[in-house]
Amino acid sequence: MEDELSLLERIKRHDQQALAEVHDRYFDKLYHYLSYRLGDSEAAADLAGEVFLALIRALKRNNPPKTSLTGWLYAVARNLAADYIKKQVNTVPLLEDFAADEPSLADQAYLSQLAPTIKAALVKLTEEQQHVIALRFGQGLSLAETAQIMDKSVGAVKALQHRALASLARFMPSEIDYDG
Repeated sequence: MEDELSLLERIKRHDQQALAEVHDRYFDKLYHYLSYRLGDSEAAADLAGEVFLALIRALKRNNPPKTSLTGWLYAVARNLAADYIKKQVNTVPLLEDFAADEPSLADQAYLSQLAPTIKAALVKLTEEQQHVIALRFGQGLSLAETAQIMDKSVGAVKALQHRALASLARFMPSEIDYDG
């Protein structure tokens, strides 16, 4: 407990080494928690990264965790998991087809008909979200390559990509019928 309190004091002073220690100490624990809650390892990794982005944002707003760093981190993870689960109910199935490696001829025809709808939804994203989608899916770059180009960490790119895809799903019309 004493160790956590001293670590909390160090991150309140914006000690970069302390932030790295927090990440090293808690990432795996949060990942396993989220993976268990969501049953999706990729989403768990994305959301575990989001927890640390939330910590950085809280520090920038001068609103750090007050007494329990562990409790604060898990509360954020819990809230992110709940939001993720709610969004999954409303996710448009197109996202899997959008990122498919080799779509069938029927999928290609369907996607070509959807191109104007997808383009209209893409322009509603923020500039940064459009950029990450273009690099990841348009150019087929890896997370590391995208992070280097965008001058961001891989975790930040994952989080940005996740938000961009979630926004894209919200902007897509719900009445799209795959069977035409």
